[in-house]
Amino acid sequence: MRNRTRLRVCLMLQALAATLILFSLNGCGSDEEETAVLIIESEPEDGATVQIGGRVYGETPTTIRGLRAGQYYAILNQDGYKRSTRSITLPETGKVRIVVQMQLIVGYLTLESIPPRAQVFLDGVEYLGETPLVDKAIPIGSYSYEMRLENYLKLESQVEILEDRHYSFTHLITPMKGQVQVFSRPTNASIYINDVLQKKTTPTHFQLIPGAYTIGVYKKGYVLAEQVVQMGPNGEDSVDLRLKEGEVPPGMVLIPAGEFVIGVNGGAPDEAPQRKVDLDTYYIDKFEVTNQQFAQVFPSHVFDPRLADYPMQGVSWSQAVEYATAVGKRLPTEMEWEKAARGIDGREYPWGNKFDPALCNGDKGLNSKATKVGQHRAGASLYGVMDMAGNVYEWTSDWYQPYEGNTVIKTEYGQVFRVLRGGSYLSQPYEVRAPRRHYDRMERAREDYGLRCAKDVEDLGSRS
Repeated sequence: MRNRTRLRVCLMLQALAATLILFSLNGCGSDEEETAVLIIESEPEDGATVQIGGRVYGETPTTIRGLRAGQYYAILNQDGYKRSTRSITLPETGKVRIVVQMQLIVGYLTLESIPPRAQVFLDGVEYLGETPLVDKAIPIGSYSYEMRLENYLKLESQVEILEDRHYSFTHLITPMKGQVQVFSRPTNASIYINDVLQKKTTPTHFQLIPGAYTIGVYKKGYVLAEQVVQMGPNGEDSVDLRLKEGEVPPGMVLIPAGEFVIGVNGGAPDEAPQRKVDLDTYYIDKFEVTNQQFAQVFPSHVFDPRLADYPMQGVSWSQAVEYATAVGKRLPTEMEWEKAARGIDGREYPWGNKFDPALCNGDKGLNSKATKVGQHRAGASLYGVMDMAGNVYEWTSDWYQPYEGNTVIKTEYGQVFRVLRGGSYLSQPYEVRAPRRHYDRMERAREDYGLRCAKDVEDLGSRS
């Protein structure tokens, strides 16, 4: 009986052992085979640390085994990116692939340039676009950036970008200098740039920043010859001036004899009719009379030294005549003024027929005021006379009378009002036209009333 019992126990143990061996070979006891496989990746780049249930499972891309079916939260951290949390539902078996879009930690950069359309590069490599750039998202950190524009010097700057901060910068880009060649006949003439004597003589060249320049050449026994040059960034130009024998009073311009077009049809009633008029040669001041010049005749005129080269303002007709007489000159006639402003072709403005606010000092609203004489070089007349549109009105010697052939009846005509020309810093485009006529009583000295003088050619030797 005992032997049978022993045999039965042995057989049971052998069967149990065989079952365990078979179970082990088939892998039925493996947790990994019974659970799902979780694959976690990150974009836009790898390397995010993955944490689930307080345990770190390495960096993306990572494969995780051994998690039983259920709900999990994966936390991903990566330098330069915001922390990201992702809810994951795992089945009992199979593969689950999760791609987590990491959000960059950024600040926002706005860049403008003067002039615009400059290309912007971050750290000299990454192209961000052209200015103006508005709220461009930039990952946090320290950067250098460059602005590149053809014919302008490269601009470099730095910025520290912090999270969710907005940065805005406007940069003035420096243009490359242009070059102008200056020639004259005869040679070895003195050179003036914007009325400032230069050390060099012709022929020579100058490097100039962009802008409008009056290039003048002069030699004793000859009349100063001038030309306006509009220099662009990295531009090239040349001036070749032939000098004529003669002499012109300092600070004046020779207006040659001949016909010119005066008046205009279709403008204000007192500007008609348009016709041709023949004038003799005369001189006219290149610039409006300044505070400094006026004070030399009238020492009682006190002004801010910073405004020495600004036009004299608040002048009555009588004061203008007194000043002109004192310096051996006179006021120009209406016709002389108009010819010096319009040239011979009947243009609307000293520079042409289209108004350009950049070429004169007209009404600019509440900030309107007189500017230093000669600031609008590109707005000079055909003869090189400056500021004949805007800045200050200029008295002429004439009474306000109708033009020959004008049939319009105005009570203002007669010997009551004197004519002023050119408009002022308070004038709209229509009022600064070269043919436009303005008039006032001789004793009026409005703030924007000034003057410039004229001179007869035969009077050159009579100046005291």
